[in-house]
Amino acid sequence: MGSAIYIVPKTPVSGLDDFVNGKAVAKIDEVELDELCKRLKVPSIWTFVSQDPGQFADFFEDSTEAATDLPAEEWFDPSEGLRTVRALHGHLATHPQALQNAREFVEDLQDYEWVLSALEEQRVEWHFAVDA
Repeated sequence: MGSAIYIVPKTPVSGLDDFVNGKAVAKIDEVELDELCKRLKVPSIWTFVSQDPGQFADFFEDSTEAATDLPAEEWFDPSEGLRTVRALHGHLATHPQALQNAREFVEDLQDYEWVLSALEEQRVEWHFAVDA
C-alpha cells in the first residue's frame, strides 16, 4: 500500500473533499526535497507535518508517558502551505528533472493546492499528516 502525506483540516469544511493521494510526496527523497525548497526560499513540505500525540499512544508500551513527551499538534495558515506548494509546482513545471518522480509529485502538489486554496478561502488551519 505505501505511505502517504495527506492534509488534515483543523475543522471540517462543508462540501470539501480534502482527499489527496499523497503517495508520490511520501516517496520523494527528504534531503533532495529540502534542498530544492531551500533554493526556492520556501519552507519544506516537512515543516508542515504534525500529528495528534494521542494517535501515537498505541506505538509505545507506556503510552501515557510517551504521549506527553511528543510535541503538541501544530496548525498552519493555508497561505503558508500554498506558498511552498506553488513554488514547487511552478519550478517542477519548467524543471521536471529537479526531482525524481517529478510528474507524480506534481499531481500531488496540484491536489494539495486545490485543497489548501479551499481551506484558505474558508480560513481553516491545517497540517500534513503521515499515513504509514
